[in-house]
Order: sequence, then C-alpha cells, then structure tokens
Amino acid sequence: MSASVRAVISEVSTENIRSYLDNLEGPRHAWHDYDLLVQKAKYIEETLRSFGLSVRMQEVPFHGRAFHNIVASVDGSNPESEEDCILLGAHYDAAWGSPGADDNASGVAVLLEAARIMGKHRSKAPIQFAAFTLEEPQPQTIHFLIGSDHFAKQARDSGTEFRSVIILESVGYTDDAEGSQSVPLTVRASVPERGNFLGIIANKKSESIMDLFTSAAGEYVPELPVVPYRVPLSGRFIPETRFSDHASFWNQNYPAVMLTDTAMFRNPHYHTSHDRSGTLDFSFMTNVAKAVVGLLSSGRL
Repeated sequence: MSASVRAVISEVSTENIRSYLDNLEGPRHAWHDYDLLVQKAKYIEETLRSFGLSVRMQEVPFHGRAFHNIVASVDGSNPESEEDCILLGAHYDAAWGSPGADDNASGVAVLLEAARIMGKHRSKAPIQFAAFTLEEPQPQTIHFLIGSDHFAKQARDSGTEFRSVIILESVGYTDDAEGSQSVPLTVRASVPERGNFLGIIANKKSESIMDLFTSAAGEYVPELPVVPYRVPLSGRFIPETRFSDHASFWNQNYPAVMLTDTAMFRNPHYHTSHDRSGTLDFSFMTNVAKAVVGLLSSGRL
C-alpha cells in the first residue's frame, strides 16, 4: 500500500460514521413519513455542503409530491479523466415502520464519510456522491428504485458517462454465528455460513469493478472479508440480486456493483421496527468505508 493511500484511509472515523447514522436513523418512509424524509434530506444536503462540495437537488416527482435525489460533486485531479466520472450512491429512505439503521442509514453514513475525505483528497477522475430517494416500495405502485431510476435515465439521456458506479446497500450488520448467513435458492456459489463478510454483487459489464474492489479491500483492509459474486444475465433470474439501486444503472447499461451485508439474507431486523443502531457493527462499517476510500484514492478505477 502506498503511503498516500494509507494516509487517506487513516482519516476514516468511526465516530463520524456513528454520528451520521444517529442523525439519519428514524422513520422516513417516502410516502408515510414525508415530512421526516424531507428533514433527513436537508441533513444530508447540509452535511455534504459542510465538506465544501458542490451540491444539487434533483427533483423526483411522484404522485403530486416533490422528492429529491441529493448529488454532490468533486472534480478530478487529472484533466484527462474528466470525460466520465465515478459515482458512489446509497438510498436514504426507509421501509414503512422501520427506523432503517442498516437499511440504509448505514450506506449513507459510509457515503458521507467517503465524501468528507475525498473532498480533501481528490481522485484522478471526478466523483459524484448521490443519496437516492424512493428506493423502497410505495403504496401507489408496484415499482421501486424510483429515485435512482429517474437519475440513471436522465444521466443516459443527457449523455453522461459513468466509468464506475458503486452502490452501498445495507453495510452495517454482521453475525459471527455458524449458519447466520443464507442465500437465494437460485444462487450457485460458495458463500460462507457466517454472516461477517461484505458481498460485492456485479454483472458482466461491472465485473472489473468487482475485481478491483476485491483486490483493494484485500490490500488496504485485510480484516474485512469480502465475497464477490457476478450474477448471470444481470440477475434477471435471481431477482433478489436486483433489490437495490445498482439495478437502475444496469438497466441503463452502466457498469455498477452493489456492496452489501446481504440484508434479509443475514439481518433478522430487515424492514422491521428493530432495525436500530444498537444492532449494528460499527467496526465493520468503518472497514467498509476504508475499503471504499482506499479504492477511490488509489486511482485504480
């Protein structure tokens, strides 16, 4: 590991991650808790602005109400890399009736810490940090991933290219007990029975990102176990692998991976009122943030 990457990784703060999560945790279902979701959006916006980043609010209309994706930008240090950028994303709404600590305050907390650090230590390519709304199911429609779908479609229509998209989806829950980890029945892969690893989910187009993250995690944060898995046919026959915002980018032919603790396949509190910060592993979240920051600062993407 280079001294510069080591120095950047050392800035990741568990205390900051805990603070972000404490401020995000709580009811914030997009429809049933609209005003509370607006408050959380304001917190994310203000936090990103406090890092000195350029921030825009992308409106996402839905059934007569205005929702917003929150997008912060950091310029790259290499002018030759400015044509396309890296996107780090996570959704900030929660399931109805859940305080959503793991799903997905954990992902947003890691995103915010990465944004804080990368705002000071620029990568070669520009980076966008996107907090997506309306990821969870809503009562008016059978569709979900609404915020990221809106974002990805607009990006494609405007000719925006992303060289790499990384989505943080539930990255805070671990369980070292034997048999604590399960997988979809249709997954044909060797997966540990202890739920203490970070899953990296890719399709064919994003396999190189998966490999780069796996390599970076092994080098920069060897104490973080990672399990990479490339799904065939972009998960069309394994719908559980499409339950987060990376699928919106797959649909637009962008290279995207999901980083996840596997949510419902490990966490018994998934989408319940018990998904609270007291159930989470902050050392694990810190290591996820270190791996993300290490990869972003290494210039490998």
